[in-house]
Amino acid sequence: MPRPRKLHTAPIKSAMRTLALLEHFRRTKASASVAELSSALSMPQSSTSVLLKTLVSLNYLEYDSETRRFLPSYRVALLGDWIQNARFGDTRITRVMDMLQARTGETVMLGQQVGAAMQYLHVLPGMHAIQFMVNAGEIRPMSRTALGQVLLSCKSNSQICAIVRRNNAEAPKVPPNFRETAFMQEIEAIRQRGYSETKGLTTPGVSTIGMLVPPLGKHSLLAIGVGGPIERIEPKRLQIVDVMRRWLGNIS
Repeated sequence: MPRPRKLHTAPIKSAMRTLALLEHFRRTKASASVAELSSALSMPQSSTSVLLKTLVSLNYLEYDSETRRFLPSYRVALLGDWIQNARFGDTRITRVMDMLQARTGETVMLGQQVGAAMQYLHVLPGMHAIQFMVNAGEIRPMSRTALGQVLLSCKSNSQICAIVRRNNAEAPKVPPNFRETAFMQEIEAIRQRGYSETKGLTTPGVSTIGMLVPPLGKHSLLAIGVGGPIERIEPKRLQIVDVMRRWLGNIS
């Protein structure tokens, strides 16, 4: 009778290295270079570099091109936010998102820039049968989302134009409002009023209002949006703006 095969339980090297990397950041609570991480984790520098580039591309790490140092992104914090919510109380941003969802009944989104795109890091679905559907992890051209537009408003005009040109070059068709001159006029309006709103220009039939999250340490800027069908958002847009301003003001 053949012996039962033993399950292979040896840890996968890439998984071990990824977890060791995150544990290193937890211990040091500081950014690190490729060389520092290679030394601390006893990994070849080439392997360390590949791992870091992969985690940056997945938006689990942030890379500062000026200092050439890496730091975990807010997406890493969200991996365990359900544990914190269930056992240790809430976090600042997720608490605000919960409150915005409860007060507006609409879909609430958290986003961050990834190159020339914007990635949804965390999404709370709306409470209505008909709602704006978007998935956490989804990536969209930065100029084509309310969250991306409000994040762009913090950049210099030359940086914005470079991203808009790239987004337009990758699009099969460019609507008039996304052409450079018209888009820069909208950016100036966003800067003046302090929030973005799409009113169906990015996703037909959907309006999203986006605002910046007050800066949290050295992490990249984040934006929060509240979105839903235009016919529901438009009549209460001023109330949504007021609620967002008040609750985002509580983050410090």
